[in-house]
Amino acid sequence: MTAAVVLSAVSVHADPPGRATLSGTVRLVLPKGASSPASDSVVWVPGAARPAARSSVDPAAVASKGKRFDPHVLVVTRGTAVAFPNADPIFHNAFSRTPGSDFDLGLYRRGASRSFTFGAPGLVHVYCNIHAEMAAYVLVLDPGDAFAVTDAAGAFRLDGLPAGRQVVHVWSEKGGEKELTVEVGPDAPPVDVALDASTYRPAPHKNKFGKDYPPATQGVDRY
Repeated sequence: MTAAVVLSAVSVHADPPGRATLSGTVRLVLPKGASSPASDSVVWVPGAARPAARSSVDPAAVASKGKRFDPHVLVVTRGTAVAFPNADPIFHNAFSRTPGSDFDLGLYRRGASRSFTFGAPGLVHVYCNIHAEMAAYVLVLDPGDAFAVTDAAGAFRLDGLPAGRQVVHVWSEKGGEKELTVEVGPDAPPVDVALDASTYRPAPHKNKFGKDYPPATQGVDRY
């Protein structure tokens, strides 16, 4: 997979002295040269967060809604407790077998919520032990990292970064992780990051016992 950086025009943003804004888009390169916006991608700059930004963190949660995890991608910093509320009228069992961040919240019903504190940096795969189609990602960063998640158009914006040359990391579920170096400054143009997703194929996963999921329950959907 490759990452390309294309520069274009940008309007000047008023940042504190010595700080500047980095903006741009992330897109996926698909088979036959097609491309699409890489929504739910994460862009981060290690050690570049302002002190004020580090303390303004909203409560983190990944809800079970309509047999889906919402949000599909969540970014937190080390030591953050993430709630996993169940908003469905059925049972769920969120779990992960990612080394260093493995957990099992057990079976719980609608209205209940359980949590897990993420202490190790890295990408954590989260699944439901009952519903094989449910999957989410929690990217755990260091407290000083500046980050943003791309919107539906693949766009992102990071304000208040230290001006100068910065190493930027980009991750996408379908395009993988890439690293690039960009110049951040008041006159710097936005970046266009292209990730190669032409060979991406969804990979089946096992349940929390390391076994295949049984066939979907027939009849009344208690689970």
